Amino acid sequence: MNTKDKELTEHLKEIYSKYFDQEYVDKNLEIPKIYLDSIGKISVKDLYELGSIPNTEWGIDLYGDEFIERKNSNTLTKKDKIYLTIGDWGSHHDFHINCDKSSPDFGKIFDYNDAHPWCEWHRPEVEWADFKEFVKDEFNIELK
Repeated sequence: MNTKDKELTEHLKEIYSKYFDQEYVDKNLEIPKIYLDSIGKISVKDLYELGSIPNTEWGIDLYGDEFIERKNSNTLTKKDKIYLTIGDWGSHHDFHINCDKSSPDFGKIFDYNDAHPWCEWHRPEVEWADFKEFVKDEFNIELK
């Protein structure tokens, strides 16, 4: 991992420690390599920060009251994992990448409409196996 990626990961660890125990974050937070290797090398119009390092404060500060209530009552669910918002489209669609090594969904990209992965009552509208599949399917861009 290069210095820039390490700095981003450390910054994310600080932010996520508000939502998860520090030990959990240290053990499980990992930004998928295909994403780190690709951002900044592609340019896709109309997506929030997709072609560069994400605005990490915006990309994370979405864990809402429902999540906080579960955390405070020690009742986190299997959906309460580490996600980073990597883009959006329209007025209510967000793209989230799973950055939680403990999750079977690690590295997957999800498109949620007016919801988030940790919302118990919503399912993603679309899901992709990884960032490479996501940009190929959505933007016809082939990553090597």
